[in-house]
Parts: sequence; C-alpha cells; structure tokens
Amino acid sequence: MSLPISPNDFQLTMEQEFMLVRYNQQITEISPEDLRAALLEITRQLMIKDNVIRTLVKAGI
Repeated sequence: MSLPISPNDFQLTMEQEFMLVRYNQQITEISPEDLRAALLEITRQLMIKDNVIRTLVKAGI
C-alpha cells in the first residue's frame, strides 16, 4: 500500500510561514532564560507528539 504523500506535504503552508515570521519577531523580545525554557517545553511536546504518532501507527490507526 502506497501512502498518498507528495513533496508539498513536507512544506509549510502559507499560514504556517506567516506564523513563523510572527514568532521570529516575538522572540527578539524574550530573555535568553525564557527562550531556553520555551525551547525545552517545545522539545518535550514534540517528543510526546512523536510517541502518540508511533502508538497510532503501531495500532494501525
């Protein structure tokens, strides 16, 4: 079974590009300590997302 994945699936949408620009503007106002804390929290959440996806794939969902 082939997955319906196209090269566009690995690109950001226009909305995501816009959000990225906004985040870039906002981080200039954040202290290095707060940036480190935010980075660690984002990394933790991405790891959890990976675990959920892995579990769903194993379950065949």
